[in-house]
Formats: sequence, C-alpha cells, structure tokens
Amino acid sequence: MAEGGISMVRLLPALLLLLAAIPSGAQIFNRAEIVFLVGSGKTTAPGQPKVEGAITRTQIFYHYFKRDRDASLKIPKWVDQTLEAMLKRPVWQDPDEGILNEAQLWQAPASVLYEFFELVRKSLPPSDGGQLIPPGNLIKDYEDKRIRFQMSLDRLVRAKLGDSLGGRGRSVIAHFELINKQYDSVMDGLVNGNTQRYKDAVIAIAALMNGAFQTLQSTPRGFKFQQNENKSSQAAAVVFKMIGVGLIIACAWSIGSLNERKIGDGWERYKTKAKEWAHEYERQFVVIKIHYLVGGPMALGVLVGLLTFDPFGFMIFTGFGIYAGLTLPSWLLRNIRFRRGMKCEAQLMDAMILMSNGLKSGIDLIGCLEMVQRDCLPPISEEFGLCIKNYQLGTALERALEGVEERVQSRLLSYMIKAVVIQRSVGGNLTKIFDRIVDNIREESKLQEKTAAMTAQQRIQAIVVGVMPWIMLIIMFLFQPQPMREYYFSGLGVATLLFCTIWIGIGMKIVNKLGDISV
Repeated sequence: MAEGGISMVRLLPALLLLLAAIPSGAQIFNRAEIVFLVGSGKTTAPGQPKVEGAITRTQIFYHYFKRDRDASLKIPKWVDQTLEAMLKRPVWQDPDEGILNEAQLWQAPASVLYEFFELVRKSLPPSDGGQLIPPGNLIKDYEDKRIRFQMSLDRLVRAKLGDSLGGRGRSVIAHFELINKQYDSVMDGLVNGNTQRYKDAVIAIAALMNGAFQTLQSTPRGFKFQQNENKSSQAAAVVFKMIGVGLIIACAWSIGSLNERKIGDGWERYKTKAKEWAHEYERQFVVIKIHYLVGGPMALGVLVGLLTFDPFGFMIFTGFGIYAGLTLPSWLLRNIRFRRGMKCEAQLMDAMILMSNGLKSGIDLIGCLEMVQRDCLPPISEEFGLCIKNYQLGTALERALEGVEERVQSRLLSYMIKAVVIQRSVGGNLTKIFDRIVDNIREESKLQEKTAAMTAQQRIQAIVVGVMPWIMLIIMFLFQPQPMREYYFSGLGVATLLFCTIWIGIGMKIVNKLGDISV
C-alpha cells in the first residue's frame, strides 16, 4: 500500500503537467471560429452589426417552444400555428419528470446543446465570456452533456416525432443524430489530447445546430400552410374539374352518336369474339362470364377516374380500364392454357407408364385411356375422359386425340398423341414407343430443371424491372400526393407514363430473352 501511495504521488505531477500542456480555447480556436461559436459579443467593432453565434441560435431554438417567450423575438409563422397543439399533446412519460408534451421534448436537446456551448465558452478568453480553462479539465462535464443529449435524442426518436414541427421533424432529428456522432469525436479528442479533433468536432456541432435552426425557418418540401381563405377557391377548382369530366363524357357521347353504325358493327364483332372466348374457356373446363371480364376493368377505370376529380386523371384511368377490359379475356385464356399444359406435362410421364403397363398386360388402347381417366388426377384425367366420351359418341379415336392436342398447350403431350396416331396408321410396337417417350421425357425434365435454376436470376430481374418502377410511383404518390397528381395528370405527365411504360416493357422483354433457353 505504501509503495502504491508513493507511485501515485510520483504520477500526480506528471498528470498535472499533462493537463497544463492541454491548450485553452484561446489557443485552439481562432477569432472567426470563436465568433461562429458564441457570436461577436463585446468584441464587436463600432458600427459593425452584432453577429449571432451557434449558442444564440440554440437559445432561440429553445425559446421557440415557450408560451411566455420574449415578444421581440421573431417567430416563424408555423410556430404560432402549431405551438398550442404541441403544448397540449403529451408524447412521453418519464419516471422522474412525469408526462412531457411535444414542445418539451424538442426543448430538451436544445437545452443540452446550449449548456455544451457554455462549456466550450469556459475555454475562451474573458473578452468572450470565458475563463481560459483547458478543455481537458472539463472532461466529466462534456461526458455528462453527451449522455444527456443522447437521452433527449432517444426520446425524440422513440416518440416518433418525425412529422412534428410542421413536417420539419425528420430533418431536425437527422441534424441531432449527426451532432450525437460529433459528441463522440469531442470526447475522443479530449481523452487522447487531440486538440484538432476536438476543435473540428465542436465546429461541426455548431454548424449542424445552425442547420437545424435554419430548418425551422424554411418551409419543408410538400408542406403548405392551411389557409381558410383558399377553401372557396379549392371548392371552385373541384367544381371546374368535375365540369371538365362531364364535358369529356358528353363529348364521347356525341362522338358515339355520330358513329352509331360503326359502333354497332364493333358491338357485333365483340359479341362474336365473346362467344369464341366463352367456347375456348369451356374447352379449358372453365365457365366464366365474358362480359364480367370485359366490363369489370372498364367500370373500375371509370370509377377511379371519377374519384380523381381531374379531367386528365379521368382520361388516364378510363383509357387504362378500357385497354385492360379488352385484353384481359385473351390474356387470361393464354395463362390458363399455359398452366393447364404445364400440369398435364407434369402428369404425362406417370400416365404413359400406366398406359405402357396396361398394354403389356393385354389391355387395348381404349382401356388404357380409361385407366388414365380413372386413376390419374385432373387435368390429364379430364382431358382423356373427354377424349373417351367423344370416341364413344362416334368420333374417330385419332380425331378425339387431336382434339386433346388442340385444347392442351403441351409439346410432350403432342408427341405422344402423334406417336399413337402414326402407330394406328402404319403399325408398330406402341409399348416400346411409350417407353422411349418416357425416357426422353425424364431426361428432358432433368435438363429443364437445370436450365430453370440457371436462369432464375434473369427471371427475377425481369420481374424487378417491370414491377419496381410502379411500386416507387405508388410510394411517391403516398408521400407526395399533390405534386405527383399535378404532374402525372398533366399532358407532360401522360406522355412520361406512356414513354416509361413502353421502355419498361422493352426492358422486360430483353431481360426475359437473356434467360430464354430452348430445351
């Protein structure tokens, strides 16, 4: 213990010399930097305007959120409009301080920053209100300010005040988060005796605080003051827009009246096409009302267009609804045929093995088809079941099988049907033919799975290329609806949408082609 005491006594002078070696604020900051931190103060030359430093702006920031502030203080308009609501809105409950309102949460970090700048002032010369205390002697005080600032910032973040301050909350919090990082640099500079790092961090904190203060003076993008005097003009604008929509409808009605014969011919062509679509859907074992497929998107487009209360918006959504209604039946039919064909191909190998075993056991081809109908799952059981029914009604087996080939979009099934038709025409061992086709299908399936795995990235990229722009457009509409509506419901906006749609489609086609490998 005695030796330890002697060691401490020996180290004490060295520690004092080290602290004495740490320069004061007068040696760290030059004149311009001192003015930037604490303002010109008493050192202002005669006839020169007084310069506000970061400490003054921090103090003003704090007083913005006080009800009994100095009447001579210039306050932004939005502060007076929102202060009462902020003072009445409880947003945080502290075990020691009780319930805190929104204004108090914003005052807390400003209060800590003001104390921080006062701490920096202690290292400045007396002419600037300082005491020439070396910053290294104030490490504990700096650490206390850092911890308190972190706590006040954590409250702001956890209280989710990003939309506070009339839409400026996120920007101010971002400034405070950067200040919090600079606090670490301040402590690092003090602990390691790195005066340059300490100086840079203090200047950075002052600059960031000035940035937060300037944020309160500016209007955030997309934010507008609510003005009661504009309600009548807004209502008039809505009325005029509705009149514009009505004129568009009346114009379309007039054009339709002048071209009644052409519209009648088009309607007849549509009914013929609708019957063809209905027949094709029935061949895919799907019963659906074509008029619903066509009229549903059209009605939805018109409804959404009316809800926009904008002529351009009405034209855009109505046009899109008409296009979707006219193309949806054929697109859906192709999709159903493709998926049904893929399912049949997946079941084809089992069906052919079943038929091959049946032929080997002495069952004829019709009996083998009945086995497939009875033992396999849809859709292949449905297709062969319909083939058998057609055969029983008098249709030739070859023609019934060709009907299956027409209904099902499957290359492998087409091979099997052609093999059966050829065998019945010229003869041959159908069992061996089936076995060979099964082997080919098995090898081709392995190759298809391998190529699908190799081209998965291209397929995902094609989806991202096609979907991501529209997702971003929706997100932008959600966050900035008014500017987006004003742009995209204008002539230039419509042209932009058409241009982007065309090139997005081209991009999807190119990326899909990169991963398109024929097996």
